[in-house]
Amino acid sequence: MNAPLLFDWRRDEARRASRRRQQARQRAQERQRRMDAIIALTAVIGLLLALGVGLESTPQHVAHADTAVTGDAAYTVEDFTDMSDLAWRNGNQCESRFDWPVDDPQVEQQFERPINPWAPGHRGVDLVAEQGTVILSPQAGTVSFAGKDVVSVRHRGGVTSTFEPAVTELSVGDTISRRQPVGIVEGSSDHCEDRCLHWGLKRGTADYLDPQQYAGSRKIVLKPS
Repeated sequence: MNAPLLFDWRRDEARRASRRRQQARQRAQERQRRMDAIIALTAVIGLLLALGVGLESTPQHVAHADTAVTGDAAYTVEDFTDMSDLAWRNGNQCESRFDWPVDDPQVEQQFERPINPWAPGHRGVDLVAEQGTVILSPQAGTVSFAGKDVVSVRHRGGVTSTFEPAVTELSVGDTISRRQPVGIVEGSSDHCEDRCLHWGLKRGTADYLDPQQYAGSRKIVLKPS
């Protein structure tokens, strides 16, 4: 009689232990589901807060796509996007973002955008300029390169002007103001011999811009070929 009772007791105890383990697994799974829900909710709240802060900090003068940005305003979306359409739609009401680097500019060869960073094209404009012509900074900035008959000036918004052939007495890191002399036309360039200044305008590392779309409203004379 005692053996069957002992067997039944052990069997019942095993069943109770199995039920306890199953309940423990269920509670652990429920805790994990709750934790996952809390993490997801926290992520959503953080994203919404970040978007809210970004919207509140957007400058009012770029809230409308047709708003012209003039003068030395703070950085705007237009600093990092092509502004040619913006300048065209605002016409003479929009102050030019850049001045021409030479007086009385005459374009010898126009900008030709490459289809990709490695494709052929003309990544700037060639302006008629004799050796010794003074080069003026199109906009305030910092000298970022000087050497090998090339001078580059970094402007706000990640835009860089590059001039060649050019030499300068300035050093890398020197800050310059708008229309301040940067250097003179001197040396050699594969764009032209000794009769022009190549002005390249680039945003970032490989986004070449058409300087004519960003420069002053003065009528430009295209030199006959």
